[in-house]
Amino acid sequence: MTSRRTVLLAIALVTLLAGPASASYAGDKPLVTVMTGTITGGYAFTLGNSTYSGTLDPGDSYTVAFEPLLPADARITDTRVYVYWAWSRAGQQAVYPTMRVLARGGEQQELGRAERYVDSKGFVSTNDFFSGMDVYPVAEPGKRTTAVTVTNAADENASFVVQGVGLLVVYESPSAPRGMLWVKEGCDMLYSSYGVETGMATSRIEFEGAIDTGAVRSATLHLVAPSGGYTRTDVPEKNAVSVNRKTGDRLPAFIEGILEAIFPGYNGKEWTDAFDATEQSQVGADIREIAPYLRSRENVVTVRDNGDYLLLTNAFLWVDLGEEQA
Repeated sequence: MTSRRTVLLAIALVTLLAGPASASYAGDKPLVTVMTGTITGGYAFTLGNSTYSGTLDPGDSYTVAFEPLLPADARITDTRVYVYWAWSRAGQQAVYPTMRVLARGGEQQELGRAERYVDSKGFVSTNDFFSGMDVYPVAEPGKRTTAVTVTNAADENASFVVQGVGLLVVYESPSAPRGMLWVKEGCDMLYSSYGVETGMATSRIEFEGAIDTGAVRSATLHLVAPSGGYTRTDVPEKNAVSVNRKTGDRLPAFIEGILEAIFPGYNGKEWTDAFDATEQSQVGADIREIAPYLRSRENVVTVRDNGDYLLLTNAFLWVDLGEEQA
């Protein structure tokens, strides 16, 4: 008799072979680069006072207020609003959400969606609904956004939940350092369950381009993962974030420890239990200083699930290069 485990593994394999448009718990939807360059300035990302919305039926609204901290002389060049949503359904049928998004920053403006990133289990089962992230550029980024309201604009009896709303502000400032910024977006649902092993439930983030590591003063890796870190049962080392870490042909742990003490960063770095979501604040985040582990090129970050269940949606990398040389 065919075992349940064999059936689940077969389901996972078929899902992975279905092509880039498929969905699954595996790391098969890498984040895409939407912004990269060198600026004198920086970025600010905030979830404001986001909390879990509960079910939003047609006509229901949800509002998040923001107070992004910027230098007094900042000139805002780009603003993007991220709506993190889940459980989009009409009864027991998976449907895409219909939403109206308004931004307030002095005057109120309706935002037009630029991108929608979606993922799901990828196989027929109960509660196989869509989850994702919608992206809304702000038409007049120079005006500071102070609040965002999301309304369920569906005509039929369709509902969804909002896990939170994020606000990204990119700015220039003569008083700020010169640095390199990468902004990556997407939605990769990761869950090492239903035959998807931990190694498969891993998303790879590649930061393209060269970095003058000798000029780096600091480097901040900022990851966003709805549901990341929030589990109903305590799973040890439920997720992991690694930077330039080679996992093949690993040496014994005590030898690895000695080499890392003598040659810091020789094999990158890994952190476990990285994200910090809760039942009320369901958008997990992880912010790390990674300068010791940077390479001059081909920098790679991986996010791995080990029973946590998370959606990897955003990655920001800011490399502080200090003052520009004359």
